[in-house]
Amino acid sequence: MVACVGGLAADAIAGARDGCVRAVFERSAYVELGSQWLCVGGSGLGRGPLNALVGVNDALHGWLAALQPGERVAGSWPRFKGGGVELDFASAVRWHPAKPALPIDRECLARGVVNVRSAARSRVPADGLGFLVGVVASSGPLACIGRDASRALRDWLANFRCPPPPSLGALIGLGPGLTPSGDDFLGGALVALHAFGKMDPAKALGDWLLPLCANATHPVSVAHLAAAARGEGGEALHACLCALAEGRDANDALDAIAAVGHTSGWDALAGAMAVAAAT
Repeated sequence: MVACVGGLAADAIAGARDGCVRAVFERSAYVELGSQWLCVGGSGLGRGPLNALVGVNDALHGWLAALQPGERVAGSWPRFKGGGVELDFASAVRWHPAKPALPIDRECLARGVVNVRSAARSRVPADGLGFLVGVVASSGPLACIGRDASRALRDWLANFRCPPPPSLGALIGLGPGLTPSGDDFLGGALVALHAFGKMDPAKALGDWLLPLCANATHPVSVAHLAAAARGEGGEALHACLCALAEGRDANDALDAIAAVGHTSGWDALAGAMAVAAAT
């Protein structure tokens, strides 16, 4: 029984008739239904545009232990079967992210940027691009590329024109994992552009990025970038964007960011902060 599903993914799979298990991990699995990727996991996965949260963890763990990539998934909305288990979406709550009220108050946003930077300085991880959130020192090739790309993104937004600067392409697939740090940065920037009402740059960045990343990074990351190009990311990122836009204290939002992946939450927030600073 699926308790909650991202509304974006639910809309996309409503007409699907078959699919396939694409990847299996200890706590989640990616299933492709039609052309839409869906991440099935427990409540600890968190709410997001591609996430289907299953309420019964024991059943989930048993299913994941027996599941193999490549297994067929069949059915039609709202029920699909795969690996001997039925994914029933009939009672699932559709999740859509909270977004800041538009237009953005620039003074509140400026206060929010100061609050987030101050709160982040003592807690950003050593790995990834989180150092850009707190504007702290970091070294190494990834840090150098990330610092240059963040500056290029801010300059591009300050003097908007098409296409985006080629230096942003160096971020695609940059870093380890299924969603590398560079991809998460770009996804965070896309989500923030939508959240702050900067629709022309959001479209320009998404139209430029998605064709480039199709064969340059992991398919899981491509699926998340496609969602970001439509303005949706994980719940923790959206909560932080609302805190930013309203100039609120950011400590609770940063606790949630820190819980997302190894550095994925911080990497996405780094992209969002570049957009917020430019805004």
